[in-house]
Amino acid sequence: MPLFKHLHISDDCNLYIWKIEEEVDYLQNHVELSDKEFEKFNGFGSESRKKEYLATRLLVQKYIAADLRIENNEHGKPFLVGSDLKISVSHTKNFAAIFVCKHSTPAIDMEYLSDRVNRIAKRFLSESELENISDQNRTFHLYQHWCAKECLIKFYGKKDVHLIDELKIHPFSPDQDTFTGEVCRNDFSESYTFKYIQFDDYLLVYSLK
Repeated sequence: MPLFKHLHISDDCNLYIWKIEEEVDYLQNHVELSDKEFEKFNGFGSESRKKEYLATRLLVQKYIAADLRIENNEHGKPFLVGSDLKISVSHTKNFAAIFVCKHSTPAIDMEYLSDRVNRIAKRFLSESELENISDQNRTFHLYQHWCAKECLIKFYGKKDVHLIDELKIHPFSPDQDTFTGEVCRNDFSESYTFKYIQFDDYLLVYSLK
């Protein structure tokens, strides 16, 4: 199992990134799935989505605890059954990641860097956020914003949030070590600080609260 990177983020938080190189059959033979997980796994149509699903669960069972299972609440937010550990999950082309904490609440998003983000920038960024995007490093900067907003959604915990009006990323340059953003809703208002890791053609953004 090719663990690509393990980061000890804080005293109670660990981040694991795995490069998915195995086939579905191999992964399935090395992970234990509950009946509910197996039913969900069988519902995926694509091989890549099946691999991602198995990879995140194998990461948990191999590096956190063999008897832990991931389920999702009614809003789709993942949690570890019968455990006080908190988890955030992300996957993208050929990679999967889990971010697990005992006391803090984690959020993570990982994306493959492609030109696609330039075509959809106006769907998730406000005019003021677009004005702050770097001309020299546009694609990377856009993905920093995209990943951070995905983290904000995970912190909020529900999907009925407006990407432009209710998720705000404060101005920053793409080479900053950290940057900030906030969820702005009547029922939820909170600010967060983000850090990021770049490797190969991928970006991973994470935050703790």
